[in-house]
This record gives sequence, C-alpha cells and structure tokens, in this order.
Amino acid sequence: MIRIGSVLKSKQFLFMLMLLATAIAYGQPQVTASLDASQVLVQESFTWTLEVEGSDVMPSVRLGDIDKIALLSGPMQSSNYSIVNGKTSSKKSISYTFIAMEAGQVLFPAVDVVLGSKKYKTKPLKLEIVAARGSGGKSVSASQSVYLRAIPSKYSVYVGEPLTVRYKLFTKVGVYNYQVEKLPDAVGFWAEEIPQSAQPRLVSEVVDGVRYNTAVLKTVLYYPTKSGELIIDPLKTELEIEVKSNQRSNRRFNDPFFNDPFFSGNRKATKDFLSNPIKITVKSLPEPRPRNFSGAVGNFQIRAGLDTNAVFANDAVGLSVSLTGSGNFKSLQLPEPKLPEGIDIFKPERTEAISIKGMKHSGSKKSTYLLVPRIAGELLIEPIKFTYFDLSKGKYVTRSSGDIKLSVYDVEGSQPVVTSGYSREEVELMQQDIRYIKSSDSNFTRAEASSMGGMFWALHILGLLILGGTFAYEYQSSRLEGNVDLRRRTNAIKEARKQIRKAEKLSEDSEELRALLHQCITGIIGARLNVSENTLDTSEFSELLTKHDVPQDVIDENTAFLENLAMDRFAPGAVKRSAPEWISATQDLFQKLRRVL
Repeated sequence: MIRIGSVLKSKQFLFMLMLLATAIAYGQPQVTASLDASQVLVQESFTWTLEVEGSDVMPSVRLGDIDKIALLSGPMQSSNYSIVNGKTSSKKSISYTFIAMEAGQVLFPAVDVVLGSKKYKTKPLKLEIVAARGSGGKSVSASQSVYLRAIPSKYSVYVGEPLTVRYKLFTKVGVYNYQVEKLPDAVGFWAEEIPQSAQPRLVSEVVDGVRYNTAVLKTVLYYPTKSGELIIDPLKTELEIEVKSNQRSNRRFNDPFFNDPFFSGNRKATKDFLSNPIKITVKSLPEPRPRNFSGAVGNFQIRAGLDTNAVFANDAVGLSVSLTGSGNFKSLQLPEPKLPEGIDIFKPERTEAISIKGMKHSGSKKSTYLLVPRIAGELLIEPIKFTYFDLSKGKYVTRSSGDIKLSVYDVEGSQPVVTSGYSREEVELMQQDIRYIKSSDSNFTRAEASSMGGMFWALHILGLLILGGTFAYEYQSSRLEGNVDLRRRTNAIKEARKQIRKAEKLSEDSEELRALLHQCITGIIGARLNVSENTLDTSEFSELLTKHDVPQDVIDENTAFLENLAMDRFAPGAVKRSAPEWISATQDLFQKLRRVL
C-alpha cells in the first residue's frame, strides 16, 4: 500500500528539480554568430557579428585567417540594455567587416567565446561569393549598383617610367560623401597623388548597356623602382550611399522635389568599397647601360656656368648646375663637377621647382657651388654630363654642359702703375721752357717747393684715396649682391666681433654669455666653410676642419674650447673659468681661426 504523503513529497521534489533546471537554463548566456548576407559579389563587403545575451561581460573572440576574404575593419563593440516588465536584459555584440576577394564557398569555422572564466562555442557559418565580371578591366555585372574601379594608363612600363591610375566610382544610386584614408600599398613603386582642383563631378556613362553615374575620386602617379610582375593593392574608400528603406512610398504625383530621400522612403548608409588590384609588368632598362647612368628616365637638359669668368686668386666665384625637363625627378641627383687642382669647392645650395604637368613631373633642379681658386692662371673645368633613358627614342641619351673656363689673376703685381704719361726728358724740357720765358730777374720759388705747401699734395692724395675707395666699395658690393655665401663669409668677422662685445656686457652667471661665445666660434667656421653650423656637433666640426687642412693644434684647441664651453654652459661650475677668461679665450681662438680659414 502506497502512502499518499510519500507520493506528494516525490512530486514536490520533481517540481523543484524542474524549476531549478529552468532557472539554470534561463540564466545561461546565449551566444550567437551570424552573417548579414549569405551571398555576396567579389569586391563587396559584408559583416560577421557575434551577439551575447544575458551577460555583462564583453565577449573575447579571435578569428583566424580565412581564405578568399580580407578584413576591412573591426572589431566594433556595442552594448544594449533593456527593461521589460521589471526585468533587465543585456545584449553585447562584437562585429568584423570583411571584403570578398575571390569567388567560391567560404566557411566561417566555429569559434571559441570566452566569457569570464567560461568558454562557449558558436556554430560554423557558410558564405557564397559570386564572381562579378569586372576584375582586370572587363565588364561589371549589372546587379552591382555601386563599385569602384582602378584604371591604369598602361599595363607594361619600364623601370622609372610614369604610370597613372584613376580610381573611378560607378554608381546607380545617390552618393553623398566619400572618404579615402590612405593611398593603396604598392610595393616596388614610388607614388604621389595628383591634386584635383575641385570635388569629383558625376558624369553619365553607359557600361555594357547599363547607365551609371561615374566620377574619378583619385588619380595617382606611380613610378616603378624595380622590374618584374608588381601588384598595386586595392584602394579602400568609405561611401555614404542611398539605400532602399522597408517603408513604402504612397506618392500619387511626380514632382522632382519629392525625389529627396526624405520623401522617397530611402535612407543613407555608410559602406566600405574596394577597387580591383592591378598587376603591372615592369621591364628592366636595356643593357648595356652607360657608365655614368644613374637611373634617370624621361627627357632632360643640363646647363652649367660661372657667375663671372675672371677673378683674383682666393676670391669666391659661383658655379651653377641646373637640370630641366620631365621624368622621374624626385629620385634624381645632379652630377657633381670635376674640378682641376687649385680650386676649393664648398657644399652646394640646392633648390628645385617641380610640379605635375601632363600626368608627369616637370620642372628643374639646381645646385650652386661656391668655388675659391687658389692658383693664378687659366683654369678649365671639365664638361658636366648627364645620361638618361629617352622613352620616346627607346635609347640612352647623354647631354653635356660644355667646357667652363675661368681666368684667375694673381693679386700681387697685377695692378697697373698710374703715371703722368710723360718721360723724364720731356719733363726736364718743359721745366727749361718755363724757366726762360722771362729773362729779367724775378723772384722765383724753389723747384722742389710748392706755393701751397704740404696742404696742396694732401688734398690731391685725399681725393685719390676717396676715389679709389669708392671704386673698391662698388666692386665689393657688386660681388656680394646675389652671392649669399660670399656675403656670409664677408659679414662673419663683423658678426663675431658684435657677439663678443655683447658678451662683455653680460653678468658672470648669464646663460646667454656662453651661448654667444659658442655662436661666435661656430659661426665663423660655418661662414668660412659654407656649412650650417647649427646641425653639427663638436666631432663634426673637428672632421670638417681636418678636411680643410687646418693645423692640428688649432683643431685641438677648438675641440677643447667647445667641449669645455658646453660643459660650463649645461653644468655650471664644472669648468673653473670666469666670464673674462672665457671672453679672452674666445678672442684668441677667433684670431687663430681667422688666419687659417
């Protein structure tokens, strides 16, 4: 006989177990992975999303490499909380955006999801990628309402030959905005974007019987730097486009005003698009190559000349070398002149004016050297040659500047002697004629004396000195005008003395005092050797002085001076030397450098 109480207790126990299992099942987080599309076209983007319900912990997930697709962006995280009938629920999601690269079946494997200390597993997902005609320059499927195409000017070029690529948008829907974060990667190319004068303008075109609105978003100029089969990666752009809404329009009349998306029921959405990759065949330049060929491709002219063809020894003269034309300017270096013995050459001043014209770089590069001839005589500078590969002729061409001649005169004994133009006999005869004009006795002055005395000759000599000084000043001014390096050398001594006088007025503990003395010494070296002293350290100053045959004792003294001055400047008290001692040491070193530079 079964007791009723026992039966009731058994049923209560089973009911409690069911409630407990339901509570446990209800409290478990729900983890779901999904794709926003089951089928996409090549070059079309899609999103993989992982959602977690019933957990306050953001999921941690890692997707491995998957064939036929490429990652565009992600992960993007979001959280959503809601309260229904007093119960709070939460949903957290993490998403990745991909781009379809090749046609075929893609399997998203099951992934492990870690929530706190627990691990969950998603279900695998399948995606079908459909080939879209249009890769490699062919027609595009009419089912694509928006796509981006990379159109090269040619598919086969030489190393160094310019190649332009237009990134063109084709759309059948409204496009309101676009954004390109960076140019595509192109290993083996040097690239520069061609500026556009205005925003892209839409033009109507028919492609395979389908009408599109098209616009060129970017135009990029590529220069290949090596030979072989090279790939220019796709350009990624973010477009704000018009997409159809689920709401239906009830318009009963046709007015262009109501074509606005607000009335048509359409909405705007932002999506990422990729252009097609481009394969370019880059050919090596023909062999054999000239010995002095440095990689120039295009059409160039070279010129060289002196600012004057006659100077005195130890005076400065400017040599300008300029290259004009069109081609791969950015990677070119101007050839350096080969000088005969007896001429010192200083670091050149380089300028360039290059712009993009006709889908290629055109303009000029110029180097201006400061030359100081040390030996008198007729000097001949060899022609400066430049070799390039002419694309229109398909061969190497060498241009030459021609011979450059320089006449150098010795300073001593080169000045002509100014005389009266009369010989000694003619002067004596003139004196006799004057002496015997009057035969009667008269009061004559002595021949070696003047009626005006010493003042007469002093005024004449002073006038000659003023006249000579005026001519010398005009000559020096004409030399300095337009020659920045020579003007800098000439003004260096005056600037150094000005800095020493300013330092003498400063106090013992003034930080500016040490800075002025440092600038005094480095300034005279930089000006005399035509270098930028602000970019050199102490060791570089020593190397520079050694190259210009400065005596070793002066180099050692200069190195010790700059090192001790820097130590006293940045670590006060490290060098036991007062301000007057520093100024005196600066003056001594300044005079020594002035004599040897």
